Amino acid sequence: MGKVIIFYDDTKASCCRWIGRFEGHENVECRKASDYAEKRIIFATGARVGLVFESQNGKVPYALSHIIWRMTADKKEKHMILVTGGRRELKAIRAAETDMEKRGYYIGNIYIRYMFDKYKVKEEKAVEWILDDMETGQAKDNAEKKYSNMPRRELKKALRREFREYRKFQRDYNR
Repeated sequence: MGKVIIFYDDTKASCCRWIGRFEGHENVECRKASDYAEKRIIFATGARVGLVFESQNGKVPYALSHIIWRMTADKKEKHMILVTGGRRELKAIRAAETDMEKRGYYIGNIYIRYMFDKYKVKEEKAVEWILDDMETGQAKDNAEKKYSNMPRRELKKALRREFREYRKFQRDYNR
């Protein structure tokens, strides 16, 4: 597997817990976002980049936004976003993805708690699943196969049903 550099929000316990699991793997380098708060250029070349953060009511934490704006990385690689919780996760993912696209970076893998619950992946195995998926792109291929041959009407129904399940998961999780 190629090298992976993960920037994370070190002020949140959930992010630090996930990073603790990532650090045990080879070819994975974890960097605190707070260490780069005053840097003008952040080099992450020769590797895929991962962002691990907790949504702040639909926004990306400033420390990670600063990294996105100042980062120099490979534009041919598929990068990763992992949202560990917070309110309005989907809005935060969209904000991070658009910031990365403006800079010319492609997001190939996006992960939230709901996905791990849906596919019944335990947190201990989730890191291996993420790293394997970044290498092979298997989860994205499975989703494309599932939805590619559906008629438009059925696709809308399936996506609406999926979104309802996600909202139910969020309500149950926050109780």
